[in-house]
Amino acid sequence: MKDEGQQPGLTEVPNKGWDERLRLFKAGDEVDTSVLVTARYVVIIDTMATPELAQAILESVQPSLEGRQLLVINTHADYDHCWGNAIFAGPDAVYLAPIIAHEQARRRLQSDEARRYLAPRQQAGARFANVQLVAPTITFTDSLRIDGGDLTLELIPTPGHTSDHIAVWVPELSLLLAGDAAEHPFPYVEEAQTLPILRHSLERMAALNAATVIPCHGGTTDPALLTRNIAYFEAVEHHARSALASGLVPTDWHEREDIAEVVGLPYEQALEDVEADPAYNEDDMYRSFHRAAVRATLANLQADASVQAITQPG
Repeated sequence: MKDEGQQPGLTEVPNKGWDERLRLFKAGDEVDTSVLVTARYVVIIDTMATPELAQAILESVQPSLEGRQLLVINTHADYDHCWGNAIFAGPDAVYLAPIIAHEQARRRLQSDEARRYLAPRQQAGARFANVQLVAPTITFTDSLRIDGGDLTLELIPTPGHTSDHIAVWVPELSLLLAGDAAEHPFPYVEEAQTLPILRHSLERMAALNAATVIPCHGGTTDPALLTRNIAYFEAVEHHARSALASGLVPTDWHEREDIAEVVGLPYEQALEDVEADPAYNEDDMYRSFHRAAVRATLANLQADASVQAITQPG
């Protein structure tokens, strides 16, 4: 969480050549979210971090609601994607609308963990004072297809970043709204067991051959983002394997802040490999993302080696 004090302002990203039915909104450097205007629906994809931001999105798209139903989608239950849900459901809703998400998102938003995460942020300042943990009202597990009349929205499970993550595929526009399953310069891996899952989701999204890929972080529409993310994790695995084979990985690698340098893929090199702006060198968040990816990869490689050692005949 980058800033728990001041509310970021909402701005609309100027259309950069994509279909005019897609509108993209930005809350400072916190998150980008999308709105699709179809023949039947106005679909808000993620409600940002506060009801105030969600309200601002609603006001921006209000003229398009004439003759259309409003739908809301949560790509996952991280705070910056769903804490504005109360604008659309619950006792204080301003404009009632179905909120659609994966079943796991409903469970996450109704969990004690979600309440424990919100409480100190509400105590710390006014920004999150009006946040209510409002769960999705329509959920699914495998996939869901929304017929918008002229556009189809296919909601595809893409777990890994989180267990409840979904992406939105619009085949008529060859458009993939990737949420946090893809990110520039690279996505976040919380723990070792989710890394293979995230890599599989990236491969699944890449197989769609989208013409436009829009993540919620990174400010890009380049479809090559997916191949760069895939190549990044492949590079991390290559360097981690080589370091393990050469005996370069110390026993305290779990705690080493310089573990990326130890395996031979420092953060600066990783940025260069994914064609990221050198300004990211000053970004401690993505530096920590890179360190987490290296640690997760090492943990999986060592676990695989242990299993092989046990199962091989002696």
